[in-house]
Amino acid sequence: MTSNERKQKRLEWFTAQFPQFLDAFARYCPFTKYGQLEFHVETIQRRRELGSAEAAVRDATFQRKLYETLRAWGIGSRRSQLRPFADFIDALVSKEKEIAQLDGIAIDQTSLQLESVTQTLWNLIDSLAIVTNEAPLVAGSKALHHILPDLVVPIDRGYTQKLFGWGNPQFQYHQERRFAEVFEFLAAAARATNPGQYVGKKRWNTSATKVLDNAVVGAVCLMKHHLVNENL
Repeated sequence: MTSNERKQKRLEWFTAQFPQFLDAFARYCPFTKYGQLEFHVETIQRRRELGSAEAAVRDATFQRKLYETLRAWGIGSRRSQLRPFADFIDALVSKEKEIAQLDGIAIDQTSLQLESVTQTLWNLIDSLAIVTNEAPLVAGSKALHHILPDLVVPIDRGYTQKLFGWGNPQFQYHQERRFAEVFEFLAAAARATNPGQYVGKKRWNTSATKVLDNAVVGAVCLMKHHLVNENL
């Protein structure tokens, strides 16, 4: 089986069982520590109230809520060392123009310019110096998910990496390639499943991109419970 054939098979598997994976996320949701949901919901709500990514990056309340959310989501422990708050804000504000250029673009748009948006997003993630470690993908995608919630899906090691079957060296040392593969896959999945229809139906369903992420997590939860075929 060629690489493209494997990608197509995974996409068909994922989209065919998308509602099942969302149900599994609701049933087995691993994010139960206080603040993981609560801070996330508050941050997204504040972002929506402000109306634009540019306003959010400059808003003191949003800045603090985003920082709290990232800490609750595991940034600042283990491999990722979150910069002190003042340095974190400086890093965000320094990328204000690049972030603003992506505002209004959604992952499920049929007109999405996939190649150019993927490259622009990666350049932003790679240069968004909010952590001190050399692997920026997890922290960058989680931060930008809250600033550009219609476009960026949060990526992590425990679930995204598992779904794609990457070993640690593949994920750690080839992050641009990994990001491109995830973004292309989830953009195609978004067009096939209309994740926006689920927004607001569960507390974790805060945006179309979070719905996509929830399905990723749900799929891996089912794999762990041996309830779906993971021969991808």
